[in-house]
Amino acid sequence: MLALPIIAISIGDPNGIGVEILLKTFQDNSLFEQCIPVVYANEAFIQKQQLLFDTQVPLDLMDGTPKQGVLNIAAIWEKTPEAAFGKQTAKAGVAAFESLQAAATAVQEGEADALVTAPINKAAIKSHDFPFMGHTHYLGALWGGNALMLLAHDALRVALLTDHIPLLKVTAAVTIASVKQKTRQLSKTLENDFGCQMPKIALLGLNPHAGDQGVIGNEDDAVIKSAIEDLKKEGIEISGPFAADSFFGQKNYRNFDAVLSCYHDQGLVGFKTLAFGHGVNITTGLPFVRTSPDHGTAFDIAGKGVASHISFAAAVQMACTIYNNRQKTD
Repeated sequence: MLALPIIAISIGDPNGIGVEILLKTFQDNSLFEQCIPVVYANEAFIQKQQLLFDTQVPLDLMDGTPKQGVLNIAAIWEKTPEAAFGKQTAKAGVAAFESLQAAATAVQEGEADALVTAPINKAAIKSHDFPFMGHTHYLGALWGGNALMLLAHDALRVALLTDHIPLLKVTAAVTIASVKQKTRQLSKTLENDFGCQMPKIALLGLNPHAGDQGVIGNEDDAVIKSAIEDLKKEGIEISGPFAADSFFGQKNYRNFDAVLSCYHDQGLVGFKTLAFGHGVNITTGLPFVRTSPDHGTAFDIAGKGVASHISFAAAVQMACTIYNNRQKTD
């Protein structure tokens, strides 16, 4: 029997819904049978929000080894931050970074097996210590890996060839080399983390109508088709390029184990239309498992007690599943 994975959890922006969805998630006692959670904050902050949201999660201030059956709290702040729900503040950004840094360090040092991150506010957290576009780039830089963003819900999986970069820079970033590297990485992830044998991957086109045979740009022919030909020679089952609008509209994604989109909104408009609030964001290409919910800080409803925890709970469950799958294949 596999040992329960220790899940390091960062709280995200304290002015958002992160702690609310965390507490609501672990009201489900069955999750304690799947993992040992550790949240990086402090006891007073978590207890105050437990009272605010009227949750009854068993809490324990961690002293050494985390315990099973409770939400362990690893104290990282000497001074408890005050939640200013719905507001973007520099103090909240600092607190969010400190929680993320502590949770990531725990995984890096072998104190935890997987990382689950609550949503950050990118403007609030951006600083000298965090000059990144988001979690994915931060973790990729920290571990020196080629991080790939993958969104998943049931059999729907959408990965991003480029993620949090301006649209103006997308075309230059879509190269034969990048398409091949990301596709290989996605194929390996599907095999190791999801148990897909000979996974089938669909690649979306860069231009409208996948270039329309060169009428609307030649990148789909010169770059994407060339990369696909090379990948097929390697034994990877990949098809495309597909026009994104009809691909999702005709539900063609059901014929593949995953979809690789050229840029952020191309893939995530389709994914979130079909699965928003239920999906999980997975960072592949790291030496450990990292997941997060498929939504942001939700400042507009923060502190009101109405946030849905479904996606965050799915992120915790997905982290456990992927970790266990990797243990079986190692």
